[in-house]
Parts: sequence; C-alpha cells; structure tokens
Amino acid sequence: MRTVQLGLAVAAAALLPVPASLAGPVFGAASYNASMTFLDGGPGTTMTLAWDGTNYYSASGGGGGSPIQKYDAAGNLLASTPPSPGIDFRSVFTNGANQLLARGFNSGVIRVQSATFGVFNPFVPLSGIADAQSAVVMNSGFTEYLARTGTLLQRWDLAGNALASVTLSANPCPAYPEERGLAAAGGYLLTYCGQTVYAYDSLGALIDQATLVGAGTGFDSYFSYSFANGKFWVVDRAGGAWRGYDIGLGNGGPVPEPGVLVLLGLGLAGLGLRRRLG
Repeated sequence: MRTVQLGLAVAAAALLPVPASLAGPVFGAASYNASMTFLDGGPGTTMTLAWDGTNYYSASGGGGGSPIQKYDAAGNLLASTPPSPGIDFRSVFTNGANQLLARGFNSGVIRVQSATFGVFNPFVPLSGIADAQSAVVMNSGFTEYLARTGTLLQRWDLAGNALASVTLSANPCPAYPEERGLAAAGGYLLTYCGQTVYAYDSLGALIDQATLVGAGTGFDSYFSYSFANGKFWVVDRAGGAWRGYDIGLGNGGPVPEPGVLVLLGLGLAGLGLRRRLG
C-alpha cells in the first residue's frame, strides 16, 4: 500500500504545472484576430484605452486638444468632455481599485478622475520620469507604476518613489512613437509595432511575440496600444476602430497550455486516489 501511495505522489508531483518562466512561449498562438471592435470617439491623436470594471475610456492628446471619452461595455460612446479638460493626455489606465488614472505630457504627476467625469485631481508624483511622452501604466499586479523609453523601463512604488530600472534585452520597436509605449498583463511587459505584440519577462528578456491580424500601424496606433479588460487594444486612427485581441493573458496570470491543464487534472486525480488508498 505504501509503495502505491509513494508512486502516485511522485507521479502527481511530476504532473503539476511548471512555473510560467519555464513553461515556454507566453502566447498560445502565432497570430490572433480581433475579438471585439468599436469606434473611437476622439477627434485628435488617440492615446491609450482603459477599463474600470464598468466602462472603457480613451483620451486624445496633442494638437487636437485633450478630450476624454467614456464608453459602455459594448463600446458605445456615452460621453465626451470638451477639448482640454486640463491634461494633454499620454495615457489613461486603472489601478487595483479600478480608479481611472492619467499621465499628461511632460508631467510626473499621476492624476485620478474624481466623481465627475473628465475631472482629474493630483494623485501620485513620480520621481524622475525620463521621457515627456511616455505612457505610464501599472504592472499587472497593480503594485508598481511603469514607463518606457526605448530599452529603459522605469519603475516606481505606489507612493511614486523610484525603484531600480530594467533594461529590455531587445527593442524591435525603436521608432517614435511606439518606443515610448507599454502595456502589462499576466506578469509580462508588452510592446507593439508592425502588427506584432512582444512579451518581456520582469527582468527585461524578450521571450515571445505574436501577430495581431488587421491591427493598425499608424501614428495613432502606436500611441494607443494598451491592455484593458483582458484584451490587447490598438486603434486604427483617431475616430477609427479600436481592435481588441484576446492574447491569452486574461485579467490575471498567464493561461496554462491545454496540455498542462490535462496533466494537472490527472495529477489531482492521482492525489485523490492516494487518499482513498490510504
């Protein structure tokens, strides 16, 4: 009986999924088609897309003024502020409390939307942000603020104190404006250009890439790329289509390969059998 128990225990341990860093590619497919599209409601250069658990938000920056747009879960435009609500937007994003945050051009101050749509108040000052144009986002655990310039990844804690920076191992998207963008999901850092999304681990190593069929490759597209509501988003152009891609990272951690799920099920079954035999 003890021999059977030991054999089942060893087999079950061998069948448990390995850590994500050892599990191979991040993406489960070489290419993805958009799973959701809706029209952008902005008049000027489109920045990032955010999701607060109920609504999507997009914002414009640059010469077209700086309105912000609010959409329902299906992408229908609900409201838009007049131009220039006080921020020349470079990114909108949410934190772990689903508050809508924003970073403006050449500003180290992260602002938070008040109870009034389109009104933002100072929230967290980031110490020593390097690039006036960078999109600030949060990591997928909502424990750090992140910003990128080329291969430099800056990090801050929730109080805005600078943490050790990270150097990305490669920069397949070196041109402006794609080189100042960033998204985060499932514990990975994501960049985008040329209809390709790239994934880096937390140490900056480039570990995977996938093609986004039909994704935009224009000026607005490279300002806009974001991760929101479980999808990677790219806009065609201001007033064009937002395209959302289910790239397998969900709202939490990486999705295990189907084979890993099967092996996990077998391992749990083996553990249950061991208990019954005992």
